[in-house]
Amino acid sequence: MFSRFFANLATKTRAPLFDSPANWGLAYEDVEFETADGVTIRGWLINPGQDKVIIQSHFGLFSSRAGYTNEGKPIGMRAWPTDIPFLKHIQKFAEEGYTTLAYDLRNCGASDKDKLGFSSDGQAEYQDVLAAVGFITSHPDYKNAPIGMLNICMGSSSMTLAHGVEGGLEHVDNIEAHVVVQPLNSGMWFEQMKVPGFMIRGAVRYNVKRGGVDFTKKPIVKAHLINKPTMVIQNKNDPFADIDYVQSYYDTLNVEKEMVWTDKGKTRIDGYADLTERPEKVIEWFGKHVRTDQPVSAA
Repeated sequence: MFSRFFANLATKTRAPLFDSPANWGLAYEDVEFETADGVTIRGWLINPGQDKVIIQSHFGLFSSRAGYTNEGKPIGMRAWPTDIPFLKHIQKFAEEGYTTLAYDLRNCGASDKDKLGFSSDGQAEYQDVLAAVGFITSHPDYKNAPIGMLNICMGSSSMTLAHGVEGGLEHVDNIEAHVVVQPLNSGMWFEQMKVPGFMIRGAVRYNVKRGGVDFTKKPIVKAHLINKPTMVIQNKNDPFADIDYVQSYYDTLNVEKEMVWTDKGKTRIDGYADLTERPEKVIEWFGKHVRTDQPVSAA
């Protein structure tokens, strides 16, 4: 019973698409594209027509491209008193002259389910990242545009695992910079919740038996392949963060990098709320690296 409970908690919580760029006065296009394994991914192309692009991957099963909402969540699963609208910081990106591609990972928001039908903790979702980048780099309006990647939690895992594979991100010249927000996987999440190890192992066995993945595998094994400047952001008061892992992830990066430790409230969601309320550090990093007055860098 506990094995199924924890396996489902890590993989099956789905958040709705609760907002629209129209609510923020933003021009946008609804877009969709297909992954290599045949999953249709849906998103918004916000403030279209600019000559530089940000691609945003959201955090895991409790969110969508729109951000965090309590809509559809039982009281015990409500981690924040209000919605956290990612369109608030995307609006700031628009003011800085970026087009933003914000999309739902598979099994989230309005994107389709894959054959498994539930989260793989980035181990399948990396294909969504590759498809999103491919959509931009093959688009007639953006094929030469510099790209900044905003990778949030499971989005960070997915981005990291999108290296060292066929057509991996390390070969995409257009990418100029990454921002990694609060990297974590489900195994570390359970460990920080003090779930006993035998229960975590039982949940993994249950999940693998039904066709899922071992969600304790750490994406850090691919971090050394990231070859573009990377900023890592982490709320140091986050009770679910594995601070040693965050530091190790940062230390593994062999590129120009910056570590930003924020000092927010004592919940994980504080870090996401801070991102959308105070995106200045992110904007500064992208402003430094994602520029149109220099040639697209080589991988």
